[in-house]
Amino acid sequence: MLKEKARVINGLLTLVDVLIALISFNLALYFEFGRISVLHQKDSVILQLLILIFWALLSNGMGTNVMYRSRPFSVVLFNCLGVSFMGTLMLVVAAWSFNLFYLGIRLFLLFAALTLVLTFWYKTLVYHFLKRARKKGFNYLNILIIGDKTANGFLRQLQRHPEWGYRVSAIISDEVLNQDAEEMAPLLPADTDVEQLLRDKTIDELLVCKEGLDPRELENLVEICSEVGVVFRMYSPFFNMLANKTFMHYFGTTPMLTISSTPVNYLELKTKELFDRLFAAGVLVFLSPVFLSIALAVKLDSKGPVFFSQKRVGLRGRRFLVHKFRTMVVNAEDLRKELMDQNEMDGPVFKITHDPRVTRVGRFLRKTSLDELPQFFNVLMGEMSVVGPRPPLPDEVREYERWQLRRLSMKPGITCIWQVSGRNNIPFEEWMRMDLEYIDNWSLKLDFVLFLKTIRTMVRGDGK
Repeated sequence: MLKEKARVINGLLTLVDVLIALISFNLALYFEFGRISVLHQKDSVILQLLILIFWALLSNGMGTNVMYRSRPFSVVLFNCLGVSFMGTLMLVVAAWSFNLFYLGIRLFLLFAALTLVLTFWYKTLVYHFLKRARKKGFNYLNILIIGDKTANGFLRQLQRHPEWGYRVSAIISDEVLNQDAEEMAPLLPADTDVEQLLRDKTIDELLVCKEGLDPRELENLVEICSEVGVVFRMYSPFFNMLANKTFMHYFGTTPMLTISSTPVNYLELKTKELFDRLFAAGVLVFLSPVFLSIALAVKLDSKGPVFFSQKRVGLRGRRFLVHKFRTMVVNAEDLRKELMDQNEMDGPVFKITHDPRVTRVGRFLRKTSLDELPQFFNVLMGEMSVVGPRPPLPDEVREYERWQLRRLSMKPGITCIWQVSGRNNIPFEEWMRMDLEYIDNWSLKLDFVLFLKTIRTMVRGDGK
């Protein structure tokens, strides 16, 4: 029933994508030539038939016809960009093949822009309407969670995003979860009769979020959900290992199953590196007046140098100096020892929300993340990337557990998942897991999404 419903909705959304593309093409003809009938009837039929085929395929292939509850607008924009670019490119090649290129390249560029703008506007409108409705209590789903401490991160996300439309009916766990869990739903013991609970309560989805999974328990839960018509979902940290690149490598004639815990797509990694350097050069050139203004403000606000340089650990243990605008008093490191008892972070990291060492200008720079701008020099030198795990201090790395060392397997970045997800409000271990999640699921698309979220964080002033 659910699959059938999804197919119908996805089909309707594909039809809307195709209609928007056809409308965009006719608008492009009108804007370019002052009338739509500039094409011969046969040529018009050919091009519009090609648009219908290409956009139907791309809408299904790139997932723009799926309305996810938890999809951010940045992902929607990225998908719309992909469909618009790929569809127009295919249309240009087809037009050239059918000798229809007499219309000129400007028409196709205008068509691409109109398709992108109209499609993104329509989807943003729909997503905004749905999210607003869910915030008001409409179109929500009741979920039952069976989990351990692994579920803490997911529960925190549910609490931060009411627009996803999920209500936690109960949490089954014997472990001590965070305070958010206790506020969200009743906590039930691990021996709770799940089948009876599904009978007594209105449950739409059951979600298992555990580190240690018992195959027999899972089989029983899947069977119960299947029989009573409840959606079954499951998460485990082991999935991160499955998401790693697994492939066969041959040493001569000897096959070896190889599992890489880091991204191995050479072309995408080189594209990321090229983008990093070009973007960093552009930022340093175009924002040079901003650099000068901040430098002057730092100098006038307190005594000491404009920049603060500190030794950090980069890719696979490489040491380098990271640069920032100075936001603290000159003797900040000496004062740190006196403030250790006020540290708000667990693990080897030291952070205080209202740090007395921070200057007046420094508070503003941290709140807007402008203190990070000099790190584009590090990006230009190839020591850092725009997006990647934050570079730790050598003393912090010495206290890492073994599994946490893998966050050093990618080049450190100016921004990351932790940077846009609450920073000081996130426990150290969850921060480390976020970085590993980024490494395991890395793609250019993910970098693009995090880049847009970073801009949003800077505009809102969510930094600390």
